[in-house]
Amino acid sequence: MMTQQRQLQGLLDDFGRRQGISLTLVNGVCALQDEQGQEAVVLELPPGSDTLLLHCQLFAATQLAEQLTTWRLLMKLNFEMHAMRGCWLALDEEEQVRLCYQQPLAALTPATFSTLMLAFMQQAREARALLPEIVAA
Repeated sequence: MMTQQRQLQGLLDDFGRRQGISLTLVNGVCALQDEQGQEAVVLELPPGSDTLLLHCQLFAATQLAEQLTTWRLLMKLNFEMHAMRGCWLALDEEEQVRLCYQQPLAALTPATFSTLMLAFMQQAREARALLPEIVAA
């Protein structure tokens, strides 16, 4: 395991102890699900990278089909700093709209990592509640 991956595993171990769960980094990836079985957060640390990527699926892009107005609104959300809190929306290779955030691993301590994880999962819950309203508009 590379130094950055060992550092991330240590942060995951500490967070897991605080939450009463076991978390393991496998090939640079660790995923958590929420109570409804949805992705709460997926953490990725690509080989050779020192930047941690957090992301989760919000909904399938097929739900929007060709609703250009809705796509425009979603893209404009990326500039709403108060609403997005440093996160952004992206479309992955499987046509899933994802909430994303990145953080340099060196800036994280067990306390800041725990805060980041909980804040990202809260942001995902809020986005999942808000986005259906935007899509339906």
